[in-house]
Amino acid sequence: MNHGRVLLIAAALLCVTPPAGAQQAGAARAQESNAARHAGGLRRQAFLGVEMRAPSAARAGAEVRRISNPAVAEKIGLRLGDRILRVNGVLLDGPVTYRRIVPSLRAGDAASFEVLREGRLQEFRATLAPLPQERLEGVETTYDSVLTDLGHRLRVIVTRPRNAPGRLPAVFLVGWLSCDSVEYPFGPAGDGYGQLLHDIATRSGYVLVRTDKPGVGDSEGPPCVEADFHAELAGYRAAFRALARYDFVDPERVFILGLSNGGGVAPLVPEGGPVRGYIVAGGWSKTWLEHMLELERRRLRLSGRQPGEVNELMKGYAEFHTDYLSRKMTPREVTRAKPHLAALWYDGPEHQYGRPAAFFHQLGDLNLAAAWEKVEAPTLVMYGEYDWIMSRDDHLLIAELVNARSPGRATYLELPKTDHLLVSFESMQKAFQGDSGEYNKTATEEVLRFLRDRR
Repeated sequence: MNHGRVLLIAAALLCVTPPAGAQQAGAARAQESNAARHAGGLRRQAFLGVEMRAPSAARAGAEVRRISNPAVAEKIGLRLGDRILRVNGVLLDGPVTYRRIVPSLRAGDAASFEVLREGRLQEFRATLAPLPQERLEGVETTYDSVLTDLGHRLRVIVTRPRNAPGRLPAVFLVGWLSCDSVEYPFGPAGDGYGQLLHDIATRSGYVLVRTDKPGVGDSEGPPCVEADFHAELAGYRAAFRALARYDFVDPERVFILGLSNGGGVAPLVPEGGPVRGYIVAGGWSKTWLEHMLELERRRLRLSGRQPGEVNELMKGYAEFHTDYLSRKMTPREVTRAKPHLAALWYDGPEHQYGRPAAFFHQLGDLNLAAAWEKVEAPTLVMYGEYDWIMSRDDHLLIAELVNARSPGRATYLELPKTDHLLVSFESMQKAFQGDSGEYNKTATEEVLRFLRDRR
């Protein structure tokens, strides 16, 4: 889960003819734009130049909450506070529709936007421009793609130190649960995971390989909001196998970095391929049913419920999640069969955390302890003291399982006053509330030390 990231939605530019004196510069920009749209055989995602708040089930329309590129927003006609009701005629009537439609916009598409502004409906038409690509100082970035066994072509972003000779060690990312992209064209912007990835790319001397899951960023396939875990895992596996085609990657020195959900499922990715080491932050290792019950208890306590009330509510959550995860019912099916549980559910009828119920049914089938039992590579397990999403016990168990097979191979490291996204807060309560915090730079230094010692 990566609840802390804000989705940078797309942006659109009206097609305009440059003045005569700007023809040459315009042609250069057009060439760059075309390359961005088709890098690695994939069409580039569109860029709107605004950040939006997704619609709720009670109120249609995506609200423009920040102008990230004033020039782009002005050309398309968008203003702060606008509520975008329809995109290409489709009503954004809730978070699921929003996550299906907006991320599917591609550079070069002609699109229409119906906007509610100060009580009046307005319509804009535009040709969409590409999202800018990442530019990191001292780093060469390649936008590639990979075809999964399920037929989905996914975006792969490969960074390496500029002009570094020979084969280099590599870090391969297995990412979070949410549909947020692994790409940061505007920098980390306060995202702890993004800052860690930025630091690895610019300071480690390693190759960094990231993959966007189906329906995210430039990746094709079903919308992420409908893509299950099997499709996601197939993408990671295909990208991991593709490391062999890069003549600048040393296949015997590949490290896997698992963040959030990826910190649990990381050992499922290599399929027997060589792994020099694992780095885990915010992962899990018990059953998903246990994880959800522990999460519900922490959430209730941090929401201010009294211990006795929490115990009563947990009886209902135990019943709900048993039907949902073990009996593979959707939340809608559970609440229809057992109306007394309806008040407990706080997410969609067919989705949770922006993913389909089938995704969590498949997580529920996993036996990650069995996967971690087979790991022989050195492993760094990091846990934030104020991580209210994942549990300390799951991280201790990963270290215990690796050390049981290879004593001394795993190191458990607890980051004081640090949350799930590696951001520091004054208290667990402030971390839960999402107040403003600062990235814990210790995470970067510990990861770089782990990589350096095993280079």
